Amino acid sequence: MRVLLLLLAPVLIHAQGMGSGKRPLTPKPGGRTTSPPPFTFRDVGGLSGKHQYGDGSSRYILSMTGNGVAVVDFNNDGHPDLLFNDGKAPVLYKNLGAAKFENATAASGLAARAWGQGVCAGDIDNDGWTDVLLTYYGPSRLYRNNKGKFDALPFPESGNRFSTSCAFLDYDRDGLLDVVVSNYVAFELGNAQRPGATKYCTWEGLEVFCGPRGFPTDRPQLFHNLGEGRFEDVSARGLQGITGLHYGLGVAVGDFDGDGWPDIYIACDSTPGLLLRNNKDGTFRDVAVEAGAAYGADGEELGSMGVAAVDVDGDGRLDIVKSNFINETPSVYRNLGDWFFVDATQESGVGADSSAVGWGVGVTDLDQDGRPDFVIANGHIYPELGTKYRQPRSVYWNRGGTFSVGRPGVAAASRGLAVADLDGDGREELIVAHMNAAPSVLQVEGPRGKGFGMRLTGTKSNRSAIGARVTAGKQMKEVTSGGSYASQSDFTLHFAGDAAEVEIRWPSGAIEKLGALQAGALYSVKEGAGVVGREPWR
Repeated sequence: MRVLLLLLAPVLIHAQGMGSGKRPLTPKPGGRTTSPPPFTFRDVGGLSGKHQYGDGSSRYILSMTGNGVAVVDFNNDGHPDLLFNDGKAPVLYKNLGAAKFENATAASGLAARAWGQGVCAGDIDNDGWTDVLLTYYGPSRLYRNNKGKFDALPFPESGNRFSTSCAFLDYDRDGLLDVVVSNYVAFELGNAQRPGATKYCTWEGLEVFCGPRGFPTDRPQLFHNLGEGRFEDVSARGLQGITGLHYGLGVAVGDFDGDGWPDIYIACDSTPGLLLRNNKDGTFRDVAVEAGAAYGADGEELGSMGVAAVDVDGDGRLDIVKSNFINETPSVYRNLGDWFFVDATQESGVGADSSAVGWGVGVTDLDQDGRPDFVIANGHIYPELGTKYRQPRSVYWNRGGTFSVGRPGVAAASRGLAVADLDGDGREELIVAHMNAAPSVLQVEGPRGKGFGMRLTGTKSNRSAIGARVTAGKQMKEVTSGGSYASQSDFTLHFAGDAAEVEIRWPSGAIEKLGALQAGALYSVKEGAGVVGREPWR
């Protein structure tokens, strides 16, 4: 059966995608849902000012992709801060405590003024201060955190690459964080065609910006950390296992086969997704087609934007959730082990709604019952649609491997989404970047249980502990960089209930077992030393 699907896949492909001009896919039947999720979201504000993305026009594909947000405790005061890579300049908000913020951009050192896209974070020099990479239309910018102020470092990327998402990972397990960057299309502003110029510049009778099939594809890049803030572009060797055409957008890193080495998934628009298996020798090979994670359930190419690696069903293996274009649905690829995934979109109930254009994918346990839920930030790409341009977010409530689906909240043209407990009460908030509007900080209101948090620090491993896998009963989570769409959630891991025993597999390969951890607190854990601190939730 697996061989037959591989043979049929090229025959079944549709050319659906953003601005493709092709016939939309027929929406699927409703899927299996019970009732709408019992959650509402309250925007607590606090992030003043309208954020600008690009020039505010809809003439070019550059004006569509939007921007991301990263959760970074840049001053090490224990309060998660927020960094937005806006369309003209970064914006940094300092968390004063209890999710109260002030704009701290002026003194931050984040001075780049360019067409911003994504952002990811990690401690690249293991000095205890989290550093950041910002992607742009143009060269990406690497900033080292110098005790609360950012200093620009040289980064070996040049030209007008249309870079979108990024993620730090220690792919060679040397204790230093490397980085992967996703690139979208080969675009030159001076040669860009006007709306309506070709079949790729129309959508359902409207003259719109041209893309993406009107442009050549680009390739992702892999950068190796040489130490002392220096990186080397090793894409030619490290990613030589990528073939075919790919319009790359979202990036998620996770150990999909459980061998202790980080792998990569890249969500691609109008082209097959990329599942990059770590060969443990500094190289990756794309196994998405043979693994069953490249196409939709019917072999169609999807217009994919955001992605998350998460254990949906509690079997100890990382599954893949990604957001897609309108007239499609989000995708759930269930990991069956041995590099084989099955499209479980319809049977899980996630295929109940195909009416939104999905972007950032935020994974959080909304009711703290031990089953991961997720929220997708939605927003169309064509302002010409008027009121249909803004769309409510989608909420997927995990009822034990199947999901109830709802669309609560105010409609917006949203893009990036990150998750963090901003006020220290043990329940995570959602931070959403919108197109040319003030961001949202959303508190969850609805049923909740109790849980505990874990903040990990590596010693032999990278200091950020990116790649660490924590298992507490049937709950398994990894510390990750990147994910969602062009965004970065907090490194703190949240678990429901109490745990009789917690096991940590550090990126170094060391296995550490902790005693019982009880709900109601945030635990600080240091590699080799166990629990070194406990802070009650407020």
